[in-house]
Amino acid sequence: MTTVETALGSLATAQLGPTLMHEHIVTRSPGVHENWPHLFERNAILAMAQRKLADLHTRGIRTIVDLTTVDLGRDIDLIADVARRSPVQVIVATTSPTTSCPRSVPPASRRTRSTRCSSAIPARSSRRWDSRGGRQGRGSG
Repeated sequence: MTTVETALGSLATAQLGPTLMHEHIVTRSPGVHENWPHLFERNAILAMAQRKLADLHTRGIRTIVDLTTVDLGRDIDLIADVARRSPVQVIVATTSPTTSCPRSVPPASRRTRSTRCSSAIPARSSRRWDSRGGRQGRGSG
């Protein structure tokens, strides 16, 4: 059986159904939440996302792929909470709360809860990172 990792764990690909391939449950500018947390009402965002995904489900959508990156404010814990409340399955393209980080991901990215890493990132990447999060090898490129 072929499976895909979702925000809530493995799912048989036969259960994906109609899928939207490039979505963002939540985006925000870097630093906004950290500097103005009162602008980010988590419960209100959860409720809004739940309503929108329920609407998608009534329209026949069964799965979305959330492609939100760290620079767009990815919050994997929030995405997983939305997925738990939604009839729509959520695939997170670059991270999953159930997977660990390979060495190809900078250590600074491994430290925060909202930037957990995915097994989708090749473990044998040619990029390696030093203990400060900088790239080892040829220059900075």
